[in-house]
Amino acid sequence: MNRIFAFLTIATLTATIGCSGSGIPPVGEVHGQVTLNGQPVPNCHVMFEPLAGGRSSSAMTDDSGHYVLKYKGDAAGALLGKHRVRLVTSRDPSRDDNGRVTDPGVREKLPKEYNSETTQQVEVVDGDNPIDFIVQTS
Repeated sequence: MNRIFAFLTIATLTATIGCSGSGIPPVGEVHGQVTLNGQPVPNCHVMFEPLAGGRSSSAMTDDSGHYVLKYKGDAAGALLGKHRVRLVTSRDPSRDDNGRVTDPGVREKLPKEYNSETTQQVEVVDGDNPIDFIVQTS
């Protein structure tokens, strides 16, 4: 009887410890839409970089400009706290093994204050964080 009790206790502790350690710190779910002059921005790389350091989160917008941030693998979200945000639509040209251009790439559509010289900052809190980026150019 004592052996059975000891076995069940050890099995329960092992299962509890194994399930509780996901290796992912607290994150908030982050989703939204990127628009430029009222139009959705497809294929935009959205990056949240924690100001306090740590792993960044990223996503690509769909055809409607919507994104859902991924922290790691299938884990959605971003670390809690303040983040610098970069929105990048450019893509470098691709070349084949002979150096011929196979894809001309894409020029950046968004102003530099959203990517190379970003001034965008947001705060991610626990729970749901709907964050849209409404970009207007003159």
